[in-house]
Amino acid sequence: MSGTSSGAVDLRLSCQPGRQGNRLVFTYSVTNQGPSDAYIMDALASVDPASRTARPITQWAVVVGGPENDATIGRMLPPLPTDRRIAVPVIPLARRLARGEILEGCIEIPEPLAEASPYFADLPLRQYEIVRISGVVVSIGYWGGDCDGLAALPVEYAPGLFTVVTRNTARSARAVAQRFAARGLQLFKRTDQFPRTLAGASAPASVSRTDAVAA
Repeated sequence: MSGTSSGAVDLRLSCQPGRQGNRLVFTYSVTNQGPSDAYIMDALASVDPASRTARPITQWAVVVGGPENDATIGRMLPPLPTDRRIAVPVIPLARRLARGEILEGCIEIPEPLAEASPYFADLPLRQYEIVRISGVVVSIGYWGGDCDGLAALPVEYAPGLFTVVTRNTARSARAVAQRFAARGLQLFKRTDQFPRTLAGASAPASVSRTDAVAA
């Protein structure tokens, strides 16, 4: 089974969970079945601290507790912090996916599974609360090519990647998702002011139950 988006852009997410050593691995593919292009969130912009040159981060993920007893793992817009002002929000770099094309990716999460966001550094171990979860939702964010005022600007230092801007870049973001039941899996939940509310526009468009993720 797979997750499917809704609206003018028709995307299908197929994901296979697995494990490699002490890492949870989610290998996925996104297929564009609709008439419009889609821009799939795939990387983060970064600067190498040594050379001061720009580079894309290709192995990243947002991990958020919820909804309910699930954990959401994905490449999507991270919830904005509520404990500070953000001058420049994190906007992932995207890959264009034309009708009929397939984008393949892989998310690797080191264990223990812990809440994570580009806005927050890891906490000391004692500042997490360990909770048992019943499911994992894998979520991949995107912008539809039909978004109002969309402009996709090629990234010079990362061929094939685009900076996407719309009339309201955050609100126009969508996501396609797939849910897996979890057996014996725990989440290290942060005890600081970590935001967990995914914006309505970034919430999973559809969720399907498939194979289980086991601890």
